[in-house]
Amino acid sequence: MKKILIFLFVISVISIGKAQGVNDNEMIGFNCYFSGDPSKTVQKVSQLIDKEKYKTIVKLLDSDNNAERFLAVVVCEKLTELKKLTMTPKLKEKIAEIYNSNEIVSVCSGSTYSGNLALKKVLEKENNIRILANFWIGYKFKQE
Repeated sequence: MKKILIFLFVISVISIGKAQGVNDNEMIGFNCYFSGDPSKTVQKVSQLIDKEKYKTIVKLLDSDNNAERFLAVVVCEKLTELKKLTMTPKLKEKIAEIYNSNEIVSVCSGSTYSGNLALKKVLEKENNIRILANFWIGYKFKQE
């Protein structure tokens, strides 16, 4: 009986996300759904960081995937801070465009919240997703 209830709970959480138009392939999430796993996009960018594919990450600023664009901004800012990337005027301009973008990105936080927000909203310093992204990027670069 307990397994059935857990199964129904997980299905309902996933269904709520789908009803809100959440796109799993373009999602920012560091501990999504019942499993607490990072989203596919976070996993992809994590692997790029681990392999030090920084040029590939910079190219994600031009991606059609808004989750990739968000994470590329976060990583580029960290790389600049660590002096592993030079912030050119062109790069600054691309990042500024994303900071001002009303394009929608899917987000998740645990098993209780998933939804859609504008890129400019998730990039605000006080936004929970941005705060989690800062913890994530700090952890990724502490491993070096």
